[in-house]
Amino acid sequence: LVRETKTNWQLWCYGTGPLYENRTIHPQIVHKGFRQPGEIIQDIGEMGVFILPSTFEPWGVAMQEYAAAGLPLLCSDAVGSAPVFLKEGDNGLLFPAGNKEAMKEAMKKIISLTDQQLAAMGDRSTELALQITPETWAKTLWEQMP
Repeated sequence: LVRETKTNWQLWCYGTGPLYENRTIHPQIVHKGFRQPGEIIQDIGEMGVFILPSTFEPWGVAMQEYAAAGLPLLCSDAVGSAPVFLKEGDNGLLFPAGNKEAMKEAMKKIISLTDQQLAAMGDRSTELALQITPETWAKTLWEQMP
């Protein structure tokens, strides 16, 4: 991707899952390893896009968290919360789970956008994140009570 786009973007990877030990070493790929939420929050201001490439994710609360942070979103269609927090082309891009080529194309598309387009997507993400608040969730639970 870096060679194809000649970009100065970096890819920050979080976590120490099964692929961590075989991670690619590249100057524009930064492996952050395991981080506590407070540590990740310190990085959010420097992030440009959030990517959740899950192959299985029943909900994915991180989608709402990063949408609320005002980031454009890229995620796989295996993320259960994607229909709520990601509107294709509006605030992000969706790709088929496990399809590396489709994910790469989505990444190339997003990094080709202007700062203004990315900012507009981030603003839309924030709007979508506000669909579910503690108040709306409490109301939903209350309405389900017998």
